[in-house]
Amino acid sequence: MIEAVNLTKYYPSPIKSLFDLKSLRDFLKTPREEIPALINITFQVKEREVYCPLGPNGAGKTTLCKIANGLVIPTKGHFYIDGYDSIRDHDKIRGKIFTIFGGDKDLFGLFQWRVSVEKNLRFIAELWGVPSKEAERRIDYTLKLLNLKEKKDEWYQKLSAGMRQKVYLALPFIIQPEILILDEPTVYLDIFTRKEVWESILELSRNFGTTILLATHNLNEAETLCDRILFFNKKKIAEGKPRELLEKVQALEAERKLIAKIKGKVNINEFKDIVQKIEVQRDTEFTYLQLYFRNDRLQEVLDILSKHKVVDVQSASVTLEEVFLQLFKR
Repeated sequence: MIEAVNLTKYYPSPIKSLFDLKSLRDFLKTPREEIPALINITFQVKEREVYCPLGPNGAGKTTLCKIANGLVIPTKGHFYIDGYDSIRDHDKIRGKIFTIFGGDKDLFGLFQWRVSVEKNLRFIAELWGVPSKEAERRIDYTLKLLNLKEKKDEWYQKLSAGMRQKVYLALPFIIQPEILILDEPTVYLDIFTRKEVWESILELSRNFGTTILLATHNLNEAETLCDRILFFNKKKIAEGKPRELLEKVQALEAERKLIAKIKGKVNINEFKDIVQKIEVQRDTEFTYLQLYFRNDRLQEVLDILSKHKVVDVQSASVTLEEVFLQLFKR
């Protein structure tokens, strides 16, 4: 189990220039301003769960992942893995946890650039103490799963950034850690490769029992993969299952939306007190409406639309992306 308790991290503000004497004097004389990265974040992740800390750029996702992996020391609070503190007891959790940072960041220097993909994977399996026969089985399975068979004899150096990231994402299948931490794992990946990676992440959770902490700002990724989501921006905002969050957060105070194309002009005041939000676009011939409202107001919305020449209408539920945009709008 993973548990964060009142996790807080402040970074000192950077000095402007070490070569500017005035800046250096100011730096030595005055206390440096502290910049918050995380403030009192608390959550629990159950075994085999895919849990997603979700927030905009700068929300603190990477800091959270680095604290979990013992790379950053929190200012206050604790991050526990199976009851062990990620900093104080790091030697006891090293074999349980593996971290992948997005953007082709081989942070731990695991890959040898002028060595083939397959030999790199074999070396890493040996490094983690996987018996040779089992390692061969795992490597063959992983290369098939991620469609990497054709690349197995290529030097790691010669692969594109996206392909290197895909090879990096093969490591959890070789190592099979209890806990996998992913920080923006599908950066650089095209839509087809991203789908393959999504399927592999779900396979790790379902078939290998891996507990996964997936930090991302990709709403589609979070909604597809995660059992529960944490909305946060330095501070915790809301937590729950993807569909539950739509009701719990109620950032739009709406459950449904209609997109209507209407011939001619429309007086939007007709929808006053019925819809929570309305977006309007017009051209010389048509009015385009996007209406957000609660389910119990659907008939009233349809009654108003029936008075107009509706060319096209589409109905949909409010999405997690729309809630996210409303929550984190600047």
